[in-house]
Amino acid sequence: MDVHVTARHCKLSSEEHDAAVLAAQQFSRYHDGIIRVDGIFENGVDKTCEYTVRLQGHTIVARENSESFGKSIHEAAHKIVRQLRKLKTKLHHTRETVRV
Repeated sequence: MDVHVTARHCKLSSEEHDAAVLAAQQFSRYHDGIIRVDGIFENGVDKTCEYTVRLQGHTIVARENSESFGKSIHEAAHKIVRQLRKLKTKLHHTRETVRV
């Protein structure tokens, strides 16, 4: 799994960069087929964190705005985890037996 962190119009501190990479690496606990994770940070009116997770045949995106990058990282990572869990349950088709 490749993890790429990009900062647009801002500079991330080493703690924020490490937190973003650590959060992205935790995604592999919820899905095995992750190919690449892109973390994009922007400093506009609010501090924005966007994660794009590329899977085999799927792309998951979550964006969060808040007053700090730490909070944005946490909330965007939480959204990605929720979407990964939902996707995994959809793909894991359990066959139920019909009893007569």
